[in-house]
Parts: sequence; structure tokens; C-alpha cells
Amino acid sequence: MGITLEQAEKISTAAKSKAREIGVPMNIAVVDQGANLVAFHRMDNAWLGSG
Repeated sequence: MGITLEQAEKISTAAKSKAREIGVPMNIAVVDQGANLVAFHRMDNAWLGSG
């Protein structure tokens, strides 16, 4: 079974929280088992080249 959008959003929320904690804005990609993009978030001031 693949990852749901709801699960991907929870993962992204946790990643954004950690990024804020360490003071590093990030681009966050969540993919399923087949490496298909499920969710992507670019935090403000995240490096453009890392997307």
C-alpha cells in the first residue's frame, strides 16, 4: 500500500518542525515506495537549488 496524502502531510509537518528547531529552512519532498512525489513543501528562504 502506498502513502496517503494525509500521512505525507504529517511527515512534512514533522520535518518542518525539525527544520525550524535547527534553524535551517528546507525543501521537503515526501515520496511513496515507487519514488513518486506525494507532497512537496518549500519553506521560506530555503535554498532554491535543493528542490
